[in-house]
Amino acid sequence: MMRYLAVFIVIVEYVAYNEAAAGTSWYQIQGKLKDIDVGEAGVWGCNSVDNIYFRVATENSANHIGTEWLNIPGKLKQISVGKDIVWGVNVNNNIYVRNGISYHTPEGNAWQQIPGGLNQVSVSSSNNEVWGVNSNFNIYRRTGITTENPKGIGWINIGGQLKWVSVGEAGVWGVNSADLIYYRTQTGHGQTGNGAGWQSIPGRLKQITSGNGIVWGVNSGNYIYIRNGITKSTPSGTEWVRVQGFLKQISVSPINNLVWGVNSADSIYTREGIHSPVLGQPLTGHLSIVGSAYQQVPGGLTDVSIGGAGVWGVNGNHNIYFRTFTAAGVDSAGLGWTQVPGGLKQISSGDWIVWGVNVNNAIYARTGITPDNHIGTAWLRVAGALKQVSVNSYSNEVWGVNSNDYIYRRTRTRHHCDTVGYEAGMVGIGWEQLDGQLKHVSTGKAGVWGVNAANAVYHRLGTYGAYAGRGIAWVHVPSPSGFTVVTSGDHVVWALNTNGEIFVRMGITAETPTGKDWIVVSGHLSAISVSSNGNLVWGVNTASNIFRRTGIYEVDRHSARDTCQG
Repeated sequence: MMRYLAVFIVIVEYVAYNEAAAGTSWYQIQGKLKDIDVGEAGVWGCNSVDNIYFRVATENSANHIGTEWLNIPGKLKQISVGKDIVWGVNVNNNIYVRNGISYHTPEGNAWQQIPGGLNQVSVSSSNNEVWGVNSNFNIYRRTGITTENPKGIGWINIGGQLKWVSVGEAGVWGVNSADLIYYRTQTGHGQTGNGAGWQSIPGRLKQITSGNGIVWGVNSGNYIYIRNGITKSTPSGTEWVRVQGFLKQISVSPINNLVWGVNSADSIYTREGIHSPVLGQPLTGHLSIVGSAYQQVPGGLTDVSIGGAGVWGVNGNHNIYFRTFTAAGVDSAGLGWTQVPGGLKQISSGDWIVWGVNVNNAIYARTGITPDNHIGTAWLRVAGALKQVSVNSYSNEVWGVNSNDYIYRRTRTRHHCDTVGYEAGMVGIGWEQLDGQLKHVSTGKAGVWGVNAANAVYHRLGTYGAYAGRGIAWVHVPSPSGFTVVTSGDHVVWALNTNGEIFVRMGITAETPTGKDWIVVSGHLSAISVSSNGNLVWGVNTASNIFRRTGIYEVDRHSARDTCQG
């Protein structure tokens, strides 16, 4: 019986801030608010009786949870935070701005009414651009806004109808009364002006907020989503990615992507693990580890694996294939499939070695793989019987499970950096049985992970890092649904549930080896693999279609072999 223990990523800076577009976990802040907004002028909100509050010590884009809530005189039902100004509307749809906000008085000194009537207003803290909608869903943009006059001089009607609009570095986004989503073309990357037209975006949200290279939103079920893949060439992004948690309203700062929100009980939350992007630098909006979209690769496979030895797979007839031009951690779709002699039902790609098992649970290792011969020379029969095997694509450590779900680790596997041959020492010398039972196991730089017959997820404590070892105990990791497959990468774990939905475990570090949060990635797969050499991801679906994940920024494309090359 397994022992139960009670129980993001800063590799380089650009990786950290890209991942930080989603952060790692939610942190509850004391207090109750029905509406909240974050920007250069800090965090502001309104409660259920329209009282207004400012969060002390959150101004000037401070990455700080603040110290206390300061009650501000006045009544507003909705509020929006700019650079040095705050806009809001009251229950009568009167429009107000907060004057006197400065370094010495971040709470400002007075409210000034602005002519017009709006049901909801949005100001960007990157340039003080203001958009809003009235009670008839008509859309307006504030004209005449300058540095000297951040209040502007008038309103211009923009064609279309929306119930909610948001303006930020990622452009102007909105949702209508049917929760349909729209992006205003030619407004992204800090552009000012009316834009060109409304582009329909797939999906449904009840509320939306535009950040810096990313957009957040919540739907009618209070599920939280981010818009991935926003770039200059794709300003409307590529897909929605679900983030764990439930909020009724959310706000992201267009300056530094800090996120605050409130739930259906008016409880207040801020997103941890977000690092500020630098304005003026190219923004991708990609989660560096999650990527932005799927690319279908020609062919048909039932299982696929990516590692330092490249992409390998098997089809429904147990034929074995290697994808050319994918070896050595190359982020490429390759150019074709080369059939490799033999028959396997499951395969795992390591660093210049490949492991697999056949229909009889016989274990094989592909030897002779070198930089000059990517498909190797022969299959070596390894003593023992496993139904599934996993090789760490960084260190070549091997774990597996047998038909009784017993767990085994291969002893004495290593890199052998002499000239005898790449396979020398890689296959190890024997099998060590570990405590517990799993139906599926995976080893990578994020440690050893697995799922049992009840589809519960486990991490092997003490295996995080480049060299896993045997670890000390199994730790149960809660999951939002039953998982059937997990695959361990570099500071990240991908997983599939019983419906083939795709999840990613974020926030895995040496201090938090079990991670902090599961996020949902769009799509459905039946098998998935992530490499510890750069976190590249390949998968297959139930129709045997093959996919690779694009938009993943490398974390570390090196292997353990590189450390012993002089």
